[in-house]
Amino acid sequence: MRETAESSGAVKITAPAAVVLDSRPGRAARFVGRPAFWIVAVLTMCLASIALAVSRHLPEPPPVYLTLPAFRLTSEKNLPFGSAELRGKVWVASFVFTSCPAACPRLMAKMGEVQHRTRNASEAVQLVTFTVDPENDTPEKLAAYGRRFKANPVRWTFLTGDLAQIEATVVKGFKLAMGKDADNLFQIFHSERFVMVDAEGRIRGYYDADQQGIDKLMRDINAVLNVG
Repeated sequence: MRETAESSGAVKITAPAAVVLDSRPGRAARFVGRPAFWIVAVLTMCLASIALAVSRHLPEPPPVYLTLPAFRLTSEKNLPFGSAELRGKVWVASFVFTSCPAACPRLMAKMGEVQHRTRNASEAVQLVTFTVDPENDTPEKLAAYGRRFKANPVRWTFLTGDLAQIEATVVKGFKLAMGKDADNLFQIFHSERFVMVDAEGRIRGYYDADQQGIDKLMRDINAVLNVG
């Protein structure tokens, strides 16, 4: 209210000027009020969250060390088996001999852990164990050895062959040591490391057979399967 002076001296009260508000929403307000806006906004936020999570959690794939030369040996089923059968699959190699008293059972137990931890990958991940004593480890012995450690015959293969073939694959192919002690020809030595090979036959990593090494192997298998 406001006061105005009249010539008679009386004070006259008058109403304030009316304030008119525009009740029509602006263009931005009308757009935000549409259901389509909120659908697009929610989808955008979800996709952004997924992209961020993927970028944070996918590990970098391991480097390529070298390409493994082709090989063809004999499986525990007494059938030819080699790099051709493994093409297109990620696989883990280990090296043992059935009469080994201590180190090899430990390696087999760790390969069993790898078998268990890759079970959801089905046949995309294979396990291959090479004997370093092919003169004594026949297919029948290897089959019994696999059963002892609960090897899945669909995913875990044991290989033997003549000595020259095995040495060529292990020493020249994987670049790992094997042989017999010069002072004791009954004493066999071999690498206790695992090797991961990708679907193209390329070596992607060497791993110690301890828990830290197995955990790293699992991460690298996951990276190779998801990235390549």
